[in-house]
Amino acid sequence: MPDLAHSNVTLLPGAPDARIDVAENTPRYGLQPNCTPLMIELAQTLQNAIDRCPGHGAAAAKAALRGYVCDPALLCPEHKQGDEKTYKRHLLYAAPDGSCSILALVWLPGQATPIHGHTAWGAVGVLEGNPYCENYDTSPNQHGAICLRSKMKLRLHAGDLASVQAGIDDVHRIGNDSMRRAITIHAYGKDLLTEPGKLNIVFPQ
Repeated sequence: MPDLAHSNVTLLPGAPDARIDVAENTPRYGLQPNCTPLMIELAQTLQNAIDRCPGHGAAAAKAALRGYVCDPALLCPEHKQGDEKTYKRHLLYAAPDGSCSILALVWLPGQATPIHGHTAWGAVGVLEGNPYCENYDTSPNQHGAICLRSKMKLRLHAGDLASVQAGIDDVHRIGNDSMRRAITIHAYGKDLLTEPGKLNIVFPQ
């Protein structure tokens, strides 16, 4: 793949139309409405892991997700709903101290993020389907622009886990090029209740 050069990087919420949906439009800290008992357990497991391992949020979150992300009972039907226009992000948990958030992302066929990095650590697990993750190398050119080169495209399966660090050393995009729905569970070291648009470092394409 040829290099892609970009002279600017902007903070966007994944894509302008991929907003974070809050159940019943009632933003609040803690668990969001209609979370399943298993999601309640996962949120507590995640919060405990982060509290025990300060400075190692991505690794702690990835470990916390293990054992939950391929269980079909993790999400209620409402949190499995997609959007025909863009991939959909459901907020499930927002830590009262702002230390982390949990989202369910629903990918209908053909949907994908822009190429992006993150402003906080993150961990992701596949609940359903076969999405892909494409990773990119970054390097500056002589004009000060950031160049991107695709280095690996991975096909993911239910139960697969990954983590990312903050910054532009973990640049990637996630998408669904299969013929059926995919769902992923994401944990981030960011308060996405009050700052839903400040998670992703998006490279314009």
